[in-house]
Parts: sequence; structure tokens; C-alpha cells
Amino acid sequence: MLSNKKKYAGNYRLEDGKKFVLVCGHITFTSMENFLKDFLHEDRVSSDSFYDADVLIVDKKHTVDFEFQALLKRHFTRVKYFDATVMDPVDLERVKIKRSAAVLILANKDAIDPDGEDASNIMRVISIKNYHSEAKIIVQLLQYHNKMHLMNIPAWNNNTDEAVCIAELKLGLIAESCLNPGFSTMIANIFAMRSDTESSRNRSIWLKEYLRGASLEMYTETLSTYFVHDLKNFSEAASST
Repeated sequence: MLSNKKKYAGNYRLEDGKKFVLVCGHITFTSMENFLKDFLHEDRVSSDSFYDADVLIVDKKHTVDFEFQALLKRHFTRVKYFDATVMDPVDLERVKIKRSAAVLILANKDAIDPDGEDASNIMRVISIKNYHSEAKIIVQLLQYHNKMHLMNIPAWNNNTDEAVCIAELKLGLIAESCLNPGFSTMIANIFAMRSDTESSRNRSIWLKEYLRGASLEMYTETLSTYFVHDLKNFSEAASST
């Protein structure tokens, strides 16, 4: 345990021009494996300004188990782990939070006490904002009514900070799926980063088509003024590309 403490007790060495995001909150092997699978996906290389950003995991653990250590070693060039807490200004200085591109606070979706889980993450937001009011924060909340507490934080910025309410998203997708069957599945496939790389020799045609579609993503692109001023509708723009 002492060796782990020493191993993860240093300061983050930031290279000039290097971006990094800080991740804290509910840190487990499963939550980080899922996050890193999306954040470090190869498809982000040409489409995302964070494609080469480091990921700093900030968490206070008594021990870092072998499974979690294996995850860190698998992504050692991009992912750094710090035995620290965002509730301590000394630790916030260690991880150079004032230079971070964003701070992500993850929630435990299976928490027995959702309001208690939200309260813990709101306290993390307060601690970070007290230390660095301009920090860009993306926080997960379980209950919609707890969003109002974030609005009462003086440094909370509705233009840059984001509160993602899991219950609100789920209910919204369910409601939309009642009007448009399959909508929730389509949205889930669009926003999840997947690669259809497995052998498709023995797959049914419908399964091949579905997995092919699930491996596609949605990106933003800036169009020239020609598409804006000279074409009347989307069909014309699509046919002229």
C-alpha cells in the first residue's frame, strides 16, 4: 500500500501545448474502462480537438488493485493516476487544475442514495470552483432536482459548465421512443464509439447492416457559404457533395 501511495503521489508534469482533462468522482475499473474506451477511441484522431489529450484520474484509494493497474499500464502514454482528492487545494495544485481543459465528475449510477451521491459531486464542484473559478466542469447528476444547487454556486457558468442528469436523459429517451420507436437505440449507437472490426463471415445480413450502422458516428463540419446561400434545402446540399 505504501509503494502505491508513493507511486501515485507526485505532481503532473505538463508539456507546453499539451491538453489534458481531469476525471474524478466515482472511479472504478468499470467506469474508467468504459470512459477510456470512448475517449481514446481511434476515430477521434481526425475529428476531435481532444484526440491527443492526456487523462488525469484523481482519486483517493487505499490500494490500487491489479485490475486497475493493468488498465493504467494499457494506456500509460495517455492516462495518469494520482492518489489525490479535489477537496484538497494542495492536491489540486499537484494536478495543475488551472491548466486543465475540462474537469469531468462521474456519478455512481447504481448508488443506493442518489441524493447523497449528487451531494458529494456538488461538493466537488464547489471545491474546484473555490480554487479555480474558471475551471470548465462537466458533472454527472442522478436526480434532476439537484441541478438547482449548482445554479446557486457563484462561479457556476451556464455557458461553459455542464450538468448531465442521467435520470433526465433516460426519461427523455423513453418519452421520445414512444413517439418514434427505435429512437433511443439510434441515439445510443450514434454517441457510442464502436468499431465494426470482427469477422462478419457467419453473420446474418440484418446483423451486418445493424453493426455497420452502430459503428458510425456523427460529427460537426463547417460548410462553405455556397451551401448556405445558394441551396434551398438539405436534399440539394447532399446531392451536390
